[in-house]
Amino acid sequence: MKKYQINNFKENVYYEKLKNGLKIYVVEVKNKHNFSAMLSVKFGGCFEKVKINNKEYKLKTGIAHFLEHKMFERKDDPFKFYQKFGTDVNASTSNDYTGYYFIGNKSFEKSLKYLLNWIETLDINDKQVEKERGIILEEASMYKDNPDRVLYNKVKENTFKVDPYKNKVIGTDEDIKTISKDDLELCFNNFYTPDNMTLIVTGNVKPKKVFEIAKENLSKLKKNKNKVEKVTEKEPDEVAKEYEEIRMNVETPKVAVSYKINKNKFKDLNISSFELDVYLHSLINISLGSTSKIREKWLKKGLFTSSFYRISETESHYTIEFYATTNKEKELIKNLEAYLKDLQIDEDSFEREKKLWIAGEVKLVDSPLNILYSILDDVLDYGDYITDKISKIKSLDFQILEKLKAKNLFENEAIVKILPNKK
Repeated sequence: MKKYQINNFKENVYYEKLKNGLKIYVVEVKNKHNFSAMLSVKFGGCFEKVKINNKEYKLKTGIAHFLEHKMFERKDDPFKFYQKFGTDVNASTSNDYTGYYFIGNKSFEKSLKYLLNWIETLDINDKQVEKERGIILEEASMYKDNPDRVLYNKVKENTFKVDPYKNKVIGTDEDIKTISKDDLELCFNNFYTPDNMTLIVTGNVKPKKVFEIAKENLSKLKKNKNKVEKVTEKEPDEVAKEYEEIRMNVETPKVAVSYKINKNKFKDLNISSFELDVYLHSLINISLGSTSKIREKWLKKGLFTSSFYRISETESHYTIEFYATTNKEKELIKNLEAYLKDLQIDEDSFEREKKLWIAGEVKLVDSPLNILYSILDDVLDYGDYITDKISKIKSLDFQILEKLKAKNLFENEAIVKILPNKK
């Protein structure tokens, strides 16, 4: 067990990798009564093609999400078990992972033991799979009537050509209808293995006890003997579709503008992935964030009623996505494109942004759940938890930010509009 201090605070992260490959991170937060725990599996919606022992398999879209649902198929219902202690339990599937978690303040040891044993086995039959198929198709149907969900999914689909990030995590109706028991068992047996999992525990816990419970309950699980590889195709820099309009039952149009950026643009900056993330997020937050001058100006001009931006990333690309609800979508897009073409930033704004980042890191340690997700994000993005972020942020250089800004970031554009139904 290794111990690392977090940003020179009193909190420490304890880390150990078991012989079977399971990574464990524990942070004790002594002034809290609650705790959080998640067992994450590196298997999500962006897994489309894999090789198992050099044999290629094309996985159906939505299978990671379907498997998450079926993991709740147990004689002892997970919801009923955790309900006894007043503990919240749930799971979620993203593009990159599936996470099973609980949040509570009573009976931690029993809760952790249950979680670890829960994820060890999959016991399903064809009848159960068929029943769940109907539930998931109903869920997918609800999303089709949600304009914000449709806009988000369509932006991804139109931005990417071959990268599986273009797919909906829930999957297409066609694939959901054909996912079988054998498909689910293939994915469970090859991804739900300790060497493909990370356990994160934070809050009112004793690190030594967490490692003890993990070893007792998961040591019998073996590494995957199969050779499993994710198959990726080279994603081009051009977007899949530059413009699309969709008619839906909305009163006010919604618009999204997505910019796709190859990560190779930034190689010559010679900075770490974490530093690159901070620079890029800082640039966009200064330019388009909730406190930016241009946002205030556009609001006064009535160019939109609400807006936000999102930065996403795949293995090869970033996407910067701007979303707005607006009755002046043409004028807004014209203004946005002109503004980004001649983007201006200053060093004082960057220094303020760095202080905001640091304040966020300080605030982070007040919430066990936020610490958990910070560790999870780091493990997924960088392979390990970064414990000295504040010192890294302080050392960021405005000149590098200017070099990053000059990289022609906004040349590959996809626009999607949700417009009211024609009368």
